[in-house]
Amino acid sequence: MDLPRTTSVLPTITIYGPHDCPNCDKAIQLFDGKGIAYTKVDLEPGDENHRHVTEKLGYQQTPVITVKLEGQRTVHWGGHRMDVFMAHGRLCAEGAASDHTEASR
Repeated sequence: MDLPRTTSVLPTITIYGPHDCPNCDKAIQLFDGKGIAYTKVDLEPGDENHRHVTEKLGYQQTPVITVKLEGQRTVHWGGHRMDVFMAHGRLCAEGAASDHTEASR
């Protein structure tokens, strides 16, 4: 996955999954632990969000996480991918902070 190392604008993160989703809960715990803002969208079979995830994005497993980056570029992945969670955690926590620190000098 092609992620920037730094960002001047915090990414917008959306977690899609059913209400009762252990892997969604793991993602939420990770983001909460790092103080990273996100929106959780509960999926119900056949609803608009479920169709978006399965038909438009092509996923059959949850969680599905979308991250809107600078310039409206969006990356997404499905399942519990700890490597990607950690990379996004660093981008949100360190990348934005280091850019803001550099800009204030």
